[in-house]
Amino acid sequence: MAKSTRKVRSRIDRRDWRQYNRWQSEEVVLACRFLKTLVESPTVHHWERRRGRPRVSRRELVLCLLVRAYFHLSFRRTVGLLKLLKDNLGLAHVPHFNTLQKYNRGDGLTRTLENLFNETARPFWAVERVLAIDATGLVLFGSGAWRSNHDPEAVRDFAKLQVLSGTATRGTLAVRVTRGTWHDPTQLGPIVENVPEVAVAEALAGDGAYWTRSACEAAHAAGLQPYLSPRENARWPTHPVDAFNRMTRFALQFPNRWAARYHRRSAAESRFATEKGLFGDRLRCRRPTSRRNEVLAREIVHNVRLLTKCGSDPYRVDPHLHGCRPQRSHRGDSATPRASRNVSAWA
Repeated sequence: MAKSTRKVRSRIDRRDWRQYNRWQSEEVVLACRFLKTLVESPTVHHWERRRGRPRVSRRELVLCLLVRAYFHLSFRRTVGLLKLLKDNLGLAHVPHFNTLQKYNRGDGLTRTLENLFNETARPFWAVERVLAIDATGLVLFGSGAWRSNHDPEAVRDFAKLQVLSGTATRGTLAVRVTRGTWHDPTQLGPIVENVPEVAVAEALAGDGAYWTRSACEAAHAAGLQPYLSPRENARWPTHPVDAFNRMTRFALQFPNRWAARYHRRSAAESRFATEKGLFGDRLRCRRPTSRRNEVLAREIVHNVRLLTKCGSDPYRVDPHLHGCRPQRSHRGDSATPRASRNVSAWA
């Protein structure tokens, strides 16, 4: 048996299959209950009262969009499913599919979905010490796949999803949707600038696409030690003067110590495979705002699915429940404010 196969077998044998089977059997029920509780949080506000026809409840709209993202259905098929789950979800009225499409393509629900996403990501920030950033492509409906296969000159259009995730729980901590032609390093700064003060994260791992001086400085400014893989043409800095040169020299001089942290980035690849297998690799919406809302809904239900592993206390995240070993701190006290932490480990 090969060495890698032995490692996979030992990881599978370490899983608590009794608990895993129970969670898989009850995941849909627990997820629906969690989504119902989530939309009742204070972060979801009611619409402002105006004259004219009363609006559909914002909480019910958000709940319907989250259920649609969880089961990866079209708006029309979602309505049929909501009629079956109406009593379990506590819906007073199942909206028409045109109503769901109308509100989904507006900016009114974007901020609400962002607040809900931050609420579901908050428990993961308290346990994740090594973060991973990576990008993946989502095929767009209407143009791209069929046309590129039949027209050699057609360009396949896709949306690029930049995700900051944890390596212990695979939870989504930050997400950003861009066009497929946008460069990866330019999106690292906006993603890591919103790292909360209560986070215990120490390091950030990324592949060679993020190996730029600006990306390294953005991670360093956020209080994270960057582990960005150098490219094949990387030079050995004789006299490193900044964090980028120190990081590159450390990776070339001590490859084994570098790999101990960097290869935790593979958790992001497995996370993408799991999410695409569950929620599909396509975005059904056609407008930019609709696509952004659809991606936010996907990431919310992805975090909810992971939080259902915690059973009765969904906001208590334990890495053992996710089949991962707890990560050890290499910096001492994790209660130190992020601004005062020492991230100059390459010196």
